[in-house]
Amino acid sequence: MKDNDEMVKFANELAELSREIILSHSILDVNHVIKEDGSPVTPVDRQVEQRLREHIEARYPQHGVFGEEFPNHNVDSQRVWVIDPIDGTRQYATGIPLYSTLIGLAEAGQFVLGVMDFPATRDRWTGGRGYPTRWNDRAVTVSQCARLGDAMVGRNEPERCSAEEYKVSSALAGTGPFSICGAGSYGFAMVASGKLDIVIDTGLDPFDFAAPVAIIEAAGGTATDWSGQPLTLEHQGRTLFVGDSALHGPAIELLKM
Repeated sequence: MKDNDEMVKFANELAELSREIILSHSILDVNHVIKEDGSPVTPVDRQVEQRLREHIEARYPQHGVFGEEFPNHNVDSQRVWVIDPIDGTRQYATGIPLYSTLIGLAEAGQFVLGVMDFPATRDRWTGGRGYPTRWNDRAVTVSQCARLGDAMVGRNEPERCSAEEYKVSSALAGTGPFSICGAGSYGFAMVASGKLDIVIDTGLDPFDFAAPVAIIEAAGGTATDWSGQPLTLEHQGRTLFVGDSALHGPAIELLKM
């Protein structure tokens, strides 16, 4: 990625702006409504995304934006920012501090930079092509765990899966010493940091996984769909993130439907 330092700096500017907006609101005073797709949204989600879009437009008017709360803009551009203003709105809306802002950059459809910012805990992961992943100021890498029998697995909530998806994801989650459920984007951060070995999910959109793809790959991991295909702006649905590459093939085998 050309002008790497500039893009990393700008992505962190966006994360700082998002954190400032979110923390300016008392979490006990934030209300939510239910969107047509059944998911919650708060005024803060929309405020954050609107401000980030304005910041991008002012600095890089030639770039596109793919976001959750407003129509996509100029997504056939060479560079597209992919934004989830509050990933984990269910948690945020109910006062649980396990939520984040996800900011990804796609170049020619491939995710080349990501920032995951957790305002409540003041943690941030940044990584991408030519920029090894960092947690705050500390370099992090994925785990060295080559056996499914030793792998710690994170997965999404059962109600978000079909019966068949739940069956195969349970088979994968049951191979190791223990698994966790419902970690949200913190699960992606833990794969990048070597604390989890595998994270599987279903029903995701590009704004959910763009930043984690870039961050986990920059930490030495692998990110694909359940059939092993790369995740791009055109993808939607099932995702698989692994630390040690030796786990990828066996995990794919267990996830076959």
